[in-house]
Amino acid sequence: MICRRNQTGARCTQRGMTLIELLTASLLAAFIMMGLVRLLDLTLDMWAKGEVRREGLERSNTVLGLLADDLRSLHGGGAGDLVIDWQPFDHDGDGLPDRTWPRLRFVRQVDAGALQRLRLRDLTEVQREAYGMGSTLAAAAPPMPDATGLIEVAWAVLPADRSDDPTGILLRGERLMGDDTRDSLMGTNFFRSNGAPAAGSLLEVGGGILWLGIECATQTSLMREGWHVGSALADACTSWDAFRRERPDLDLTPRNEPGAGMPAAGPRPILPRRIRIVLEMERAKDQKRRTTLLNPVTANTTRLEVDNGERLPEPGGFVWVAGEWMEVVGVSADHMTVRRGARETRPRELPMGAMVHYGKRVVIEVPIPLHEDDWRVGN
Repeated sequence: MICRRNQTGARCTQRGMTLIELLTASLLAAFIMMGLVRLLDLTLDMWAKGEVRREGLERSNTVLGLLADDLRSLHGGGAGDLVIDWQPFDHDGDGLPDRTWPRLRFVRQVDAGALQRLRLRDLTEVQREAYGMGSTLAAAAPPMPDATGLIEVAWAVLPADRSDDPTGILLRGERLMGDDTRDSLMGTNFFRSNGAPAAGSLLEVGGGILWLGIECATQTSLMREGWHVGSALADACTSWDAFRRERPDLDLTPRNEPGAGMPAAGPRPILPRRIRIVLEMERAKDQKRRTTLLNPVTANTTRLEVDNGERLPEPGGFVWVAGEWMEVVGVSADHMTVRRGARETRPRELPMGAMVHYGKRVVIEVPIPLHEDDWRVGN
């Protein structure tokens, strides 16, 4: 309302906003709302990515924590043992092995609670009540194995069910020492010729295993400048045989090559000084956010065009594309530069549309407590 004073007195008139003013205000409001919506969308996207990373790291750390706890309790006495080997699999069904997964078998010490749990695992409800309450029914129950405090443990990775899914399934099993009702996990025939374990002997720990690397420090390994796997005395190795019985089959894969400079086997198992575990996991919902190749790629090409460079790992990470591991050297908006044929795979021709798989890398080093001397050389 606008009021003007003249000779006859005050006169008030009403005046609204013009069309131009209204359009200008609406345009300013639209710009402000657009900015707020974009800011909210960016915030929610960052939060979602953070939650995905956090959830993935929690899963990885849980798996590594369980495996590390097993390895820290390795038994170094005469009843102990440790075998780490690798098994190739034909994952994509083309008749040629394209994935190589690790397997660990060992003897570890457990506390009284874990020992009691394993003792009662296969008893009926009546037998459990008999043992737990001291009932006279206990006389009819099967005898318990000796309480040695030792169990056998096995870890293995098997391919996923789908041929287009490059991830594996992590399995774990345990057996009480002296339990004659179950086959030994350390037996030579525990894993069948196709790499699968005895039916029902291992239980699933988790899926989405894209890479599980195992490296062992021998007596002569030098790790001041980091871990390096090779055949020299100062290098680490990827397989282990605590009694040097040639249980890892070198004909299957070079990753079964024993470490250099290993001492002669004696009455006690030879254990590594340290074990390094590298885990990379990729869940099914992670694969929905992966980028793909825009063009076919020859075996010697190191610059690969992708549809979204923001969905690539940082330089130094590893990607799996159509049966080949590559190390990422550089990343831009629409391509990545790689080192071909990483992790003992061979460069190959890659089809257009191939998905670029990768997982967040989590690394843990486990020192192995050795008994008596740091190393017991044979007799």
